[in-house]
This record gives sequence, C-alpha cells and structure tokens, in this order.
Amino acid sequence: MGTVLEAFDLNTFYDRSHILFDVSLNIASGETVCLMGRNGVGKTTTFRSLMGLTPPKTGKIVFKGKTCTGFKPYRMARLGLGFVPEDRRILGPFTVQENLELGRIPSRSGRWDLDAVYAQFPILANMTHRMGGTLSGGEQQMLTIARALMGNPDVLVLDEPSEGLSPVIISELKTLIQSLKAADTTILLSEQNLKFAMAVSDRVVVLDKGHVVYEGTTDAFQGQEQVHKKYLAV
Repeated sequence: MGTVLEAFDLNTFYDRSHILFDVSLNIASGETVCLMGRNGVGKTTTFRSLMGLTPPKTGKIVFKGKTCTGFKPYRMARLGLGFVPEDRRILGPFTVQENLELGRIPSRSGRWDLDAVYAQFPILANMTHRMGGTLSGGEQQMLTIARALMGNPDVLVLDEPSEGLSPVIISELKTLIQSLKAADTTILLSEQNLKFAMAVSDRVVVLDKGHVVYEGTTDAFQGQEQVHKKYLAV
C-alpha cells in the first residue's frame, strides 16, 4: 500500500493561540487511521489544517504525491479529500436527495453515485424526499457520510462520527465503516469512543495538547493501558 496522505511538522494557530505543534502523520491507501485524545487536544484542528479550512503556519501537506499546503478547501475536495465535519452541516431546508446531489464534484468520478449510495445506505433510500432538518442525529450522520462519498473521495475524513449517537446507531455506523474498509476505502477519523475506534481502525495516533504522543497499530495500542489512562481518561 502506497502512502496517499502525509503531513509533516504542522504548526497551526487560531489567531495567536498555538494549537498544533509539529504534528506529522501519514495514511496509506486502503488504511483506516484514527486520531484519538481528549476534547481540545487538536484532532479537529488537524483535520481543518489538512482540508485548508485553517491552514498551518508552517509544515507541509502532501496528497497523492502533490504538495498542497495552504490549498483552499474546494481544491482539496477536487483532489479527492472528502470531509465529514463533527457538526455534520446538513442543509435542513433541502431534501435528502438534494443534500446528496450537492456532494457531487463534477471533475471526479468513481463507484459512488445515487444508486450506489442508496444501496449502501438503505435508510436514506426510503426517505429521499424528507427534509434534511427533520432527520434524527443518526440519520443525519449517515446522510453526511453519504454526501461526502458522492464526491468519490480518495480519502474520507470523519470527525468524531459516533459522538452523540445511540448505541444502536453506533453499531450501524461501525458496520458501515467496516464495509467501506472492506471495499478498500481510505479513512482518517477522530474518535473518543475507544471500543468503536478499535473495531474500525488499523492504526492509532494519539494527540495531547497539540502534540503526537503515541502512534502504533491498533493491536499494539490495545495493550497500552498506561497510554489509555494518561491521554484518553479511560
């Protein structure tokens, strides 16, 4: 598996607040990598840096062999980086199908179209004309992932996908991500639910106060009880 996304020594600020300190990571094609850590340690800022929403002040981002540090979000999306934000950003006054259509990127093609999405997300196929704002939290999470897939991304970035969802929906989400993994989808996600993260990830990167403090395979990480207690409060 070749490396598809790399970040080197990212330093990112909000105004004068230094949030990320020399953060480096890499994701291989077909791999699922999970960023873990408590609230406020820099997981979302890492994603925003990669997407160009909050460009790093220093460091380098390489996507599919192309240096793209500081690219605008629309350029990253066109290159194939699909982002599912923590707050989902569903357009409430638009139907499920209209939300999905908005995820299309004309310059990109691949396996994902409306038929493929509805086959993968049968719950959405039964509510194509429902307004996005009337959906439950779990339904909105499925919709926002499906909308990102409509852009046929090379890497799917999921920010805290299980947050606020019921155990039943989390189980469905786990099955979905495992299905995407089985189809060789490359996934970068952040997560605080340890059990969920372990079920879907190949590797784990732990952040604390904007620093990478641990990196390893999921199997190795499961035995790191001191790391769990120190950085995850579990």
